[in-house]
Amino acid sequence: MKRVAVAFVVLAAQAYASNVTVYEYKIDSPVADIQWVGSDKKTIYVRSSKNFVYRSEDEGRSWERQNWKMEKTSDDEKSGILSFHVSPSDTNKLFFRGVGKQHWATLDRGGKYIPLEPAFTIKEVKIHPTEPEWMMASHLTEGCKGAERKECNMEVYLTQDLGKTWRLIQRYVAQFEWAPAADGLLKSGMLKESIFMVTYQMSSGNQPFGVWSAKAQFSRSDDLWKTKYTLLPRGNRFLFLDKFIFVAVVNKHHETQVNLYVSSEGGRVFKKARLPFQLTEHSYTILDTSEGSVFLHVNHGDYNTGYGNIYLSDSEGLRFALSLRNNKRDAQGRCDFEKVQGIEGIYITNEQINVDPESKKEKPKLRTKISFDKGGRWANVKSPSVTNTGKEFACNPVEDPKCSLHLHGVTDSWGPFYSSKNAIGLVMATGNVGYHLSDKEDEVHTFFSRDAGLTWSMARAGSHIYEFGDHGAIIVIADDRKASKEVYYSWDEALTWNELHFSDKATEIENIVIEPKATSQVFVMYGTRGEQGVLFQMDFSNLHEPQCKGVENAGDPASDYELWSPSDGRSDGSKCLLGHQVRYTRRRRAAACFNGEQYERSEFRKTCPCTEEDYECDYGYERTSESGPCVAVMAISTLPPAECKGTYNVSNGYRLVAGDTCDPTKGIDRLPTIKSCPGLFGGSAAEVSRTGWVVLIILVGLAGVLVLVTMRTRSDAAGLSFSSVLEMLPTDRTACLMCLLAIPGALVECFGFVKNAVTGFRGGGGSARYGALPDSAMDDELDLGDELVDEEAEELRDDDARLNTLPPVNTPKRTSDVGNLLGDEFTSPHAGAKKGA
Repeated sequence: MKRVAVAFVVLAAQAYASNVTVYEYKIDSPVADIQWVGSDKKTIYVRSSKNFVYRSEDEGRSWERQNWKMEKTSDDEKSGILSFHVSPSDTNKLFFRGVGKQHWATLDRGGKYIPLEPAFTIKEVKIHPTEPEWMMASHLTEGCKGAERKECNMEVYLTQDLGKTWRLIQRYVAQFEWAPAADGLLKSGMLKESIFMVTYQMSSGNQPFGVWSAKAQFSRSDDLWKTKYTLLPRGNRFLFLDKFIFVAVVNKHHETQVNLYVSSEGGRVFKKARLPFQLTEHSYTILDTSEGSVFLHVNHGDYNTGYGNIYLSDSEGLRFALSLRNNKRDAQGRCDFEKVQGIEGIYITNEQINVDPESKKEKPKLRTKISFDKGGRWANVKSPSVTNTGKEFACNPVEDPKCSLHLHGVTDSWGPFYSSKNAIGLVMATGNVGYHLSDKEDEVHTFFSRDAGLTWSMARAGSHIYEFGDHGAIIVIADDRKASKEVYYSWDEALTWNELHFSDKATEIENIVIEPKATSQVFVMYGTRGEQGVLFQMDFSNLHEPQCKGVENAGDPASDYELWSPSDGRSDGSKCLLGHQVRYTRRRRAAACFNGEQYERSEFRKTCPCTEEDYECDYGYERTSESGPCVAVMAISTLPPAECKGTYNVSNGYRLVAGDTCDPTKGIDRLPTIKSCPGLFGGSAAEVSRTGWVVLIILVGLAGVLVLVTMRTRSDAAGLSFSSVLEMLPTDRTACLMCLLAIPGALVECFGFVKNAVTGFRGGGGSARYGALPDSAMDDELDLGDELVDEEAEELRDDDARLNTLPPVNTPKRTSDVGNLLGDEFTSPHAGAKKGA
């Protein structure tokens, strides 16, 4: 086959009045995907919208089309690439999914491409997290083609040699995943052979697509799907995220409604998540789990409802309290909700304020809120008082408390709020100052915060796309609403901006990206010029001295580094968040130097006294206003649990925010009240408490002493010796028992005194400790407001007992962090930070 060479123009230009180098490269069509591969972060792959693949070995300075290098095993097969997939455990190995049955692999970052024997068309690829050549792939059967579907279903195949050979392992599949891993280690309780799937209980006919189905079941295998175990009947979608496994289970009697089940024990036991209201649940988005609890968005309305409620769980991910109503969402399940990366407890979100029935025909009005205590309280975002040129805004936030800063999220086309864990405390966003979020082009501007969202300044007029580099030391922004020839960069965290002329031809900029850790000084920008795509490399490494100095004595006048602590702006001036003060080292705002890719940020922590900001409402409680107390919104049982072990906790309406480390003995104490268990020994009939055992032993001893003393007294009165008294003691059990019963009054009198003394010695009734709801509130997964009817509740009880326990797995203890979005159908990827990312 004759190949046609296509010439591309490469332009190298010196930026005006700077040492920034820009390289330009045109490709056939707009960029569809871009990924860094290899450990040195030098190699980049790009796929165009017309399925051509390009590769750069020098961080985007020069590019080469790869399709010509990918030989085919058959001339009948097409050469386009639908997607490429990088092995998490060896980023030198990639799999390329072709548009037909022809696929390719590389073991050396594209040094050589291996053509694989045509097998089947692939819909989705899952590469194993720790085994670089293990992979699963899905395939839609021939019956799915055309308008008349017949025996249409999704099949899953498995390979252990990166696609050279395959075997069919399951038909009628809705979702499939390998066991989760993080940092190259499998999650605790998992094997490398562990696979999870949602399958349909059918062997013929057309498989359901895009709907909830009672025919689905969530299953697991620990031997590469040779055998499997059903974990949850009617389980339709699942997600691994940090330490949690989430499963959406269809309600048996209402197939359009689902319930969320959660496991924090590696999938061995699943429990139903408990929301404080008996509302229908149609879909979920898992917003964040990075701090040990779960932010959950629930769509209580229909498919077209553009908002839902945000709930926050306890540390087990099971009992949820309302955090915020009417959070903005789109039809794909994406929500305007973002964590400020690298800092604990700070989140930004958008709420819809016109949700009353009279406003249904109106355009949604959004208001931006920020929380510094992990969703316990939400407040308006503080607005700057003037623009970047010193002019006043249309409303004055000092005079009008309803006037605040409003920021765009991922649900619209403007640049969303964005932060990076390697640019500590820095946040960029587009929005406006006013009474609600605007989408008028002349009102949307770019804003910047260097204290994690506490205060803001207007960075530049108009909307921009943005990226941080060199740990936040450099910021690059570009106009994202019209074609341009310039970008702007700042070395002093948005105080001043320098113009960089990157091309003589105007380009519509789609995005600015950087290697995944955002520590480099080399940026890649891409956009379009007509029907063509354009790639730019912008290299800032020669702009200043190569390295900042004085990190070991941060805060000194001679150092390029400062000490900074995030804060919620509380009036006492303390720098506490989530119960502790954290102090970071970071580059001074005006220091014209590089941090360098190897820069390690140091931290210092100190525990703080508890304040109101350290508490959130407990399950079943809700704040009636932003700063009001937590009040009960449902009946909360204060009865002891069925299995009471000495003491039990009764909620006061509050719980410490998960991960909060404040000291309640030196501040506000709203922890649960500890009560003693009822009963003779402070426990249930089935179990004697530890206090009960101590009391029992003392009572038996006292009983013996009382018997002997009584008989000794009587013997002395009768002139008998003590040895003769011993001979008089009864020898049979009945007589001995009668002897003890002869002094019941003394025993009863002793009991209260002894138990109180023992309990007081242990401190059981005095000090309050943090605890969850009483065990009785969680023992039965279908109590406390479950809307299931009795018949279904009984069935799920049977299912839980029969199916939720797997055979023991012999595997070392490991941890995992796997992040993703759980969308409307549990499949939508979270756009996260930036448009086009």
